[in-house]
Amino acid sequence: MFSVVRISRRGALGSILLSALLLSSSSIFSSDEANSLRPYHHVANGFINPENSYKRSVSTFQRMNFFRKFVWKGLVDRVPKDLSDHVIDNAGATLLLNSFVGHDSITWVGHSTFLVSLDGMNILTDPVFSRRVSPFSFAGPRRKVSLGLEISDLPRIDVVIVSHAHYDHLDTKTLDRLPNKSSITVIVPLGLGKYFTKRNYGKVYEVDWYDNIEVGDLSVTAYPAIHWSNRTPFDVNKSLWMSYGLSLGGVSIFHTGDTGIHEQVFKDIGSHMLEKHGGCDIGLMSIGAYDPREFMRGAHMDPEEGFEVGKQVGCKKMIPMHWGTFKLSFEPFYEPRDRFVSAAGPMARVLKIGETIPIDRPFNK
Repeated sequence: MFSVVRISRRGALGSILLSALLLSSSSIFSSDEANSLRPYHHVANGFINPENSYKRSVSTFQRMNFFRKFVWKGLVDRVPKDLSDHVIDNAGATLLLNSFVGHDSITWVGHSTFLVSLDGMNILTDPVFSRRVSPFSFAGPRRKVSLGLEISDLPRIDVVIVSHAHYDHLDTKTLDRLPNKSSITVIVPLGLGKYFTKRNYGKVYEVDWYDNIEVGDLSVTAYPAIHWSNRTPFDVNKSLWMSYGLSLGGVSIFHTGDTGIHEQVFKDIGSHMLEKHGGCDIGLMSIGAYDPREFMRGAHMDPEEGFEVGKQVGCKKMIPMHWGTFKLSFEPFYEPRDRFVSAAGPMARVLKIGETIPIDRPFNK
């Protein structure tokens, strides 16, 4: 029987409850005692952002106006004709990926999806390989550029990490198609384990902020993010959202998930990354879907904010993501990349979709 393991970080109680869970057939843990100790971001009907986060206030009129413009822009906006500096074709991407077999590497599949290979372990983040990020096959944001790599091109996946429930980060069609599900360890925010247990994935960990999971020598920590979650109008913020850090073999990586900025949260994450993961070698920074700013502020960073968050975490180099894949907002196609490079300078390392680079010397050009 496949089960969800909920990790608690609250002292001896957490160890006792986890042991009891592992010995039982119950799929998800809950108890009155644990609820009495719940942290500030746990509320009666779900979860909230960290204290002192930007309070989004989006009126119904603003939402309707955004979606009206979104539909119109989807009809008239065009992707640049020349994508040679942005996408590697399938043959080239596959050849490049295969050239790094047995070596530490990182591949940008597109949007927030990365393949990270460290010490022979293959980690897939926010896996999305579908043509649309939507509950519908006929409507919703469509992939604007080709996939450099298909699922069939991937090596055997050991670990999947998902940041939150939105369709451009949790894609059930991709989850259905991933091979060797029963041998994959999954790390997801509280409330999302069911999407994996029903598909017979292997060990599934539902995690809270600052929980840590060890998979062999891989260490993964769930960190806060400034965002929200839902998949329907009826489950808003019923599941948690997160950024995360991971380390293996002396390499440490931070993935922002989707997030807004915060005056303290990412400094705290940086301190914890330094203690737990030896710092942050590579930051995977979300920089797209920010225009109109009054609509997106508090949920998505603009490119300059992405750079500032990377500095707060202490990342030595930063790879921009969450841009140039799906049309989710109104900024021009290449603007996120160009503004990020202008802000981050030599700390930026832009990847093409489908590009694989070595991690032992990834930023040498």
